[in-house]
Amino acid sequence: MDVKKFPKFFRDRIVLEEEALKKTVRNGTRIVTGFATSEPVTFYSNVWDFIRKEKIRDLSFRSALVLMPYDLFLGNTLKTKGLLPGVADEISFSMLATWARAINNATKKVESLQRLINHYERLKKRNITFTSGFLSPVLNTIIPETPVTKVMHPDCIGRNTTRLGLCDMQFLHFADAADAMGFDAEGKPRGDTFVAVMTPPNEDGEMSHGPSAACNGEVIERILENCDADLLLYVNKNYPFTRGLPDAPNTFHINQFKKMAKAGRLYVVMDDGPIPAIPPNRFDKPQATELAIADQVVNHLELNGATTNGRALQVGFGGTGVLAVRKLKESSWHGRCYTEMLEPFMLDLFESGKIAGSHFIEKDGRRTMLDGKIVCTFTLGTKGGDFYQRIDNNPAIVVAPSSRVVIPEGFYYGIGINNALAIDFNGHVNISARDKNHYSGVGGGAAIVRGLARGGISYLCMKSTHKTPEGELRSSIFPFMPKGTPICYTGPDMCGGREGARSFLVTEHGMADLTGKSQAEFIKALISVADPQFQPFLERAAYNEYRIRI
Repeated sequence: MDVKKFPKFFRDRIVLEEEALKKTVRNGTRIVTGFATSEPVTFYSNVWDFIRKEKIRDLSFRSALVLMPYDLFLGNTLKTKGLLPGVADEISFSMLATWARAINNATKKVESLQRLINHYERLKKRNITFTSGFLSPVLNTIIPETPVTKVMHPDCIGRNTTRLGLCDMQFLHFADAADAMGFDAEGKPRGDTFVAVMTPPNEDGEMSHGPSAACNGEVIERILENCDADLLLYVNKNYPFTRGLPDAPNTFHINQFKKMAKAGRLYVVMDDGPIPAIPPNRFDKPQATELAIADQVVNHLELNGATTNGRALQVGFGGTGVLAVRKLKESSWHGRCYTEMLEPFMLDLFESGKIAGSHFIEKDGRRTMLDGKIVCTFTLGTKGGDFYQRIDNNPAIVVAPSSRVVIPEGFYYGIGINNALAIDFNGHVNISARDKNHYSGVGGGAAIVRGLARGGISYLCMKSTHKTPEGELRSSIFPFMPKGTPICYTGPDMCGGREGARSFLVTEHGMADLTGKSQAEFIKALISVADPQFQPFLERAAYNEYRIRI
């Protein structure tokens, strides 16, 4: 990119990353970064080495949905080789090769676990902590009970970073992220340094947040106005240029950074790093349970086309949703799309002609129809794919702030395909935790379900069983949630609703209609789609607790 075309005030703030880090990452610094696909990859890739080199401590990082396995969070955990690296490939006798491979895999797991715990100890010694509004595997690994952990790390067993004093969970709805993550109750920044990534300016001087709007623009706008925090801005030519709407933009004009530059609080790093993405084969080998659930959802949409066609589709992140979208491409369903996240498979569905357009909620609450467009608040592509090229300068793609997208009004009368981890007889739904350990987050889930409760159709997808970190198989349908489990929404969100709203729980064993159910009816519906091996237990619990006979 030709930096000579940048305004002088902006050029003068361009520095090498090492210098930028020395100015913005010091002992005691509170750092806030972009979320998901707007996370600063180059910054996170290099900051741990910088911290160790400069012997920095007392840092806090505030973010959400960290997508890449950075050393800052994991240390050298993923660099393990095992006890017998490469030996299996050199053994011609298949049984011995199998044993060697099994031994190597087992020792890799032990070694990786030890390295992870060691890294956590290093973070604690430096007093480096994280705050997250939504967890990913980078931060949610639960330490299992093993012979090694029982002896050496008994206090870590059954805990992940949220219960080890390393990661503080930020309770929020996605629409509220700018205020909750970025500023305190008095409007002061929660960070001393905000780190963001944007595209280079186009011919009109516009710079885009690229693959994700989320709350980035709203946070930066307030920082630019008040100049009360440092802004470390990575300008990345690889980022796709996307736009929002006139009163919900995903861009800044480069001149909006002038005040910050003159205040000496803007640091610009020219960047050529990758865009966060999921592995290319992430959904190529789906589990049988995911296939069964997706089949049921798509079949139901097709069989009920008179009431499902034409509605705006929203799909949550995960294998089941992706499979459903893939199958919809070959189905008779057709409609519109309004979603929190846009991924390659939904874009395929749009480009196939199945999706006619989207809509947007104006500030006064009016719904404006947008034909030939898709509205989302962030996007997520696959590594090595062409998704980010397809959305680059694509007028059909609208990427707007979460505060304007992930609100209940946007999902009225729509269709939602979302995931849950567990549900119980009282209608408590867990979409974000494994027992006491935070596992992901609420994100937009609760707002979406509340929106669908007005005339919408909600498919809550859940595998009927799951395994504990120690490998014990459990039902995902409980009489009562395990003690300490965070609850994301409740019975009225599913069994209530108005204006013809419908709500379904879908497992690999069937689809249960929860619409308008009383508790006894609700419990019977849950048990009807539970794993058969756990149904007798659940039936006994239904009688023992509520005298309900199945």
